[in-house]
Amino acid sequence: MPAKPPTPRTISPALLEATAETLHRLGPRQFSLTAVAEAAGVSRGTVYNALGGRDHAISVALDHLASTFVDGMATEIDKQSTLADQVAAAAVLICAHRQSSPSVPQKGINEGIVVLLLRNIGEDLMKRAVELWKPRVKAAQRDGEIGAGVDPARAGEWIVRVLLSFELLPPIGVNLDNPRAIRRFVTDHIINGLNGEAP
Repeated sequence: MPAKPPTPRTISPALLEATAETLHRLGPRQFSLTAVAEAAGVSRGTVYNALGGRDHAISVALDHLASTFVDGMATEIDKQSTLADQVAAAAVLICAHRQSSPSVPQKGINEGIVVLLLRNIGEDLMKRAVELWKPRVKAAQRDGEIGAGVDPARAGEWIVRVLLSFELLPPIGVNLDNPRAIRRFVTDHIINGLNGEAP
């Protein structure tokens, strides 16, 4: 399956949402155009004409889920003025998503969206997310929040890896159900980590 879908045909927003929801619910192995058609309330022929074959439909759905994830993160972090607060807002968003994901997915079915994306287009997701953070790291440098010697691409990757750990790793010393605790945990450490200083 290609990591990035070819230029998609014209797909209605409703069909795109149904395709992404079906992939999230069933996982790539059980995904089918018939299931998409049932979810969208259209014929299988309509789905095939819009999306082509099964593999292309999966690629389109993964691309849509990745874009939605990154765009949603951008919306939340752009409400904040400092890099520390931006990373904290993203961590709260990911933890809220974690709470809404099934605790015991069955054979990859209905697994969390982040896990689904990492399993199938992890490199692409990482690249998109790093690109999201690079200009924010540069802005933090201009504002004097972090040092001028920090490489924005490497810092962006470090931020993304820290954020994804909130989805993938169990909590030890921080309550991931408490947004205030998450914000404090992140803001206590994120800038020191980027400057290479001990807290």
